[in-house]
Amino acid sequence: MKLAIVLSALISALAIATPALASTTIDHTWNGAGEFSTHIVADDDSDTTFSTGGSIISGELHFIDYNDNPYNYGVDTNDFKVKSHTQNGYIEYYFKKTDNYEPMYGPAGQESYTYIGASGEGDFAWHTKSNYAHIRNCNYGWQNNGQMFASGEHIIYHSFFVNDHEGAIMQIYADGTSTVTDMNEDHWKSSYKFGKGCGCYTNAKVDIDGQGVFDLDAYADNEISTDTGISVYGPNAHLNIHADFDSGFSYDNFALEGE
Repeated sequence: MKLAIVLSALISALAIATPALASTTIDHTWNGAGEFSTHIVADDDSDTTFSTGGSIISGELHFIDYNDNPYNYGVDTNDFKVKSHTQNGYIEYYFKKTDNYEPMYGPAGQESYTYIGASGEGDFAWHTKSNYAHIRNCNYGWQNNGQMFASGEHIIYHSFFVNDHEGAIMQIYADGTSTVTDMNEDHWKSSYKFGKGCGCYTNAKVDIDGQGVFDLDAYADNEISTDTGISVYGPNAHLNIHADFDSGFSYDNFALEGE
């Protein structure tokens, strides 16, 4: 495995690499003020960047390249976990799946992206795992609720795409407090699940106290369906759920899937 790391932090970080054919493990922690960033390239299997900054920042991240090459498909299993807190700052996360066993599961290129910017506090907890067939954001057991939080004047932007034109985006621009629970996201070939999946119960909700704007956009070639009974048919299906609010907003189940 070739492993590239670019690291900027105010405290020391720990990186441990085991011999070839064994798992490669990276662990970082940070606590202080300023900025922290890391870039992990796991051979040709995945490309991950994480950064945060603020007047106070703290957190931990853990990455494993299992170097397992299941079924000799030429793709290793990668696992990334992070928990991050900032005050008067930002958190940004990007995971891209760069290899797949294409004869059976189609091309790679699936992406999970999150940005939180807040004049108050911001929190992010996330778990992404990829292998030869799919990418999954399965947070059950890592953090079941409230994976994204922000206060003050803030932005929460989260997207999950399986190719250039199929996926979903959630955006919040608000002044107050916002909590997003997005426990699971799943991918299989050109289909995806947003706010659900991983063989687990659905736990997908938004709670906002304050004034702002909420948007949920989903895109798919054939069909988009929500757990609340909305169906949109393709080609080039697009679903938009928009809200403007002065004192609060809640969405009990935003789970959907597209194909």
